[in-house]
This record gives sequence, structure tokens and C-alpha cells, in this order.
Amino acid sequence: MALKGVDREHRGGRVLNRLSTGIAVRHRSAVILLAATAVISLTGCMASPDVGAGNGPPDSSGGGSSTPASQPAPPVKPESAGSVGPVEQPELPAVDGELDETIKLSTGFTVALDSISATTVKAETPGDVAGPAVEVVVQVTNVSKEPQRVDSAVVTLETDEGDLGIPTIAGGASALKGELAPQESTKGHYLFMLDPAEGRDISISVNYAAGEPVAKFTGRTP
Repeated sequence: MALKGVDREHRGGRVLNRLSTGIAVRHRSAVILLAATAVISLTGCMASPDVGAGNGPPDSSGGGSSTPASQPAPPVKPESAGSVGPVEQPELPAVDGELDETIKLSTGFTVALDSISATTVKAETPGDVAGPAVEVVVQVTNVSKEPQRVDSAVVTLETDEGDLGIPTIAGGASALKGELAPQESTKGHYLFMLDPAEGRDISISVNYAAGEPVAKFTGRTP
């Protein structure tokens, strides 16, 4: 009986030792796990960058390496008035003569008024204006050695008082046109509304081509 009691005590002691050993092992595992977690957390905190770094205002003390903000481009200054090109056509050279003269230009052209008279224009189509007018027939001759064109010819009429004759196509008016061979002549028929048309001191300017000299005739209408 005594041996059985000792055996039970011996088995009970082994059971207690196993329980104590298991508890001790689990305790050490928990301690190791907690320690590892603490190390990982500490390492992450030390390695994480400062989120706000570089986003705040630059250090006014001169420290750091932040890039300064780009400066706005200077305003573009308008060009001075003196650099603007000419706004008016240059005045063309003019050669003066009387109404009954032939004017010779330096470009190898002669200009003459074949006829000039006071007349009355009748309205022939809707929009035409009837009334007194000055009728002028202009003759130009190419005395140069090269062919020249007169399609852009401009003829104007003005009185000494500053009144302008208003050109009209009524009454069979037809402007200078075409190309003139050397020694060839052509005529243009012009009508200018002017009230009154008789006995007026006038000047008639003929520019046979753009940019070329002007023949300017002065006198009195019949």
C-alpha cells in the first residue's frame, strides 16, 4: 500500500512538472513575440519619412535646400510710337500744266485732256443721279520703249473752293484700261457730278498707274 501511494505521488509530480514546463514555455514565447513587435514598431517609426518635410514654407533663416518659387515674366513693353510704320501714302510727284497742255512724265508717258465740257447727266438705271456734270476725255500715250499698263489709272476732279467732283458711270463713262505698247495711245471717258458745272476753276489729276507720277491740269470749265 505504501508503494502505491509513493507511485501516485511520483506520477503527480511528473504531471505538475510538465504543466509547469508548458506554462514556462508559453510565457517565454509570449515575451519573445512582444519584444519582436516592439522592435518592428520602433524601426518603422525611425524609418518613416517626415510627411510634412518639404511642403512647408521655406526656411527664412537660409537653411535647407528648398527650391525658390519661379518669378513671373516681366511685362512686355509696347513698341514706341516712333517704331510704327507710316500710316499715310507717300505723296507722289506731280507735273503741272494747263487744261489744254500735254504733260510729259519722267516714266515715258504723256497725258493730255482730249476734251473737257460742262454737261447734264440723265438717270438711265435705278440708282443713277441726274444733274450737272463735267465731262472729261483723257488721252495717254506710251512713249517709252517698254509696254505699260493703265488698268489702275485714277482720275479726280476738284474745284478751287475744295468741292470734289463725284464720279459717275452714267452717260457712257469708261475708264482707261489695258496694256499700251511703245508709241501706242488710248483714251478714257470720265464724268464728274458738279453743281454748277459751268465756269468753275478746277484741277484734274491723272495718275495712270499706282505709284507713278501724277499729271495735274488746272483751268476753268467752259
